[in-house]
Amino acid sequence: MTDKPGQKRGFRPVWNGTMSVVVITVALFLLSWIIAPGSVSGSAIDSLLPFAGILAIAAVGQTVVVMLRGIDLSLPGMMTLAALVSSQYGAAHGIFPALVIVAVVAVVVGVLNGVVVSAFSVTPLVATLAMNTVLLGAAFAYTGGTPTRAPQGVADFALHKTAGVSNTVWLALALVAITVFATGRTAWGRHVVAVGSNEWTARAAGVRSARVKITGYVAAALCYSGAGVLLAGYVSTPNTNAGVSYLLPAIAAVVVGGTALTGGKGNIVGTAIGALFLSQLTQLVLSLGAPSSTQFLVQAIVIAVAVAAQQFDPRRLVRPARGKKVVQA
Repeated sequence: MTDKPGQKRGFRPVWNGTMSVVVITVALFLLSWIIAPGSVSGSAIDSLLPFAGILAIAAVGQTVVVMLRGIDLSLPGMMTLAALVSSQYGAAHGIFPALVIVAVVAVVVGVLNGVVVSAFSVTPLVATLAMNTVLLGAAFAYTGGTPTRAPQGVADFALHKTAGVSNTVWLALALVAITVFATGRTAWGRHVVAVGSNEWTARAAGVRSARVKITGYVAAALCYSGAGVLLAGYVSTPNTNAGVSYLLPAIAAVVVGGTALTGGKGNIVGTAIGALFLSQLTQLVLSLGAPSSTQFLVQAIVIAVAVAAQQFDPRRLVRPARGKKVVQA
């Protein structure tokens, strides 16, 4: 059977798309309601959504990098530094100058990551891991290991609601909408998909892959810094490990949302829903009385299962049977 005009060759299971992650997220909430009703109570959902929004913002940045066939391990360091700078510098000099500094630092970090990966051909895993170490060290040196309370304005924005929904969630939804448009409806987005799918072919077509990678890492760093600032406002007093616990969930949200780690086209909406799924999964695990360390094991299993599901092709189960002639007696 031949493919229809305009249809991609190759098989992508329907459960890898947005509908799939919606189904499993709804199923998770139903399961939570059955075995741990307290994890889906009104107060539990109120406390869950802001953290899900923060995770979604960070995961959207990670999705852009994964679309470029990379991975960004500087996420924890960027989130932590942004949280601490916005708190300490903001408390002393005002929130607006602090936000400007956080944004400038994020742009510098994104440019350095992109240049090292594209110009020097360093593996993204190595380059961003080194950057993460630098950022965590800078965060500790800046604060001396002493946390500072976030400015009241940041805390008010992160904690307050608009139309009954947390401001953090509204901001996450706005970012998702902007990123969906940018990656799907702009020349930059088409270039990101082209470079992630096949960098050599993209170069042959005139795409400046180095510039695309640099802008992708800058966009990701800005997402991480925004998530860090919101996290600082929500927890009030961020510590020097504020963003460390967000790396694995962010990667898991990307994979569960249907974006393949092999690069190319991503699923931004799926990532956001995946962040909600991971947040509720963590809340369910803790509601059942499991130790907090168990959530990392659960997240690792989710990543492994999601990656395996993306690689699974049901046609392989029926392929050996095709082409065999029926032998009549």
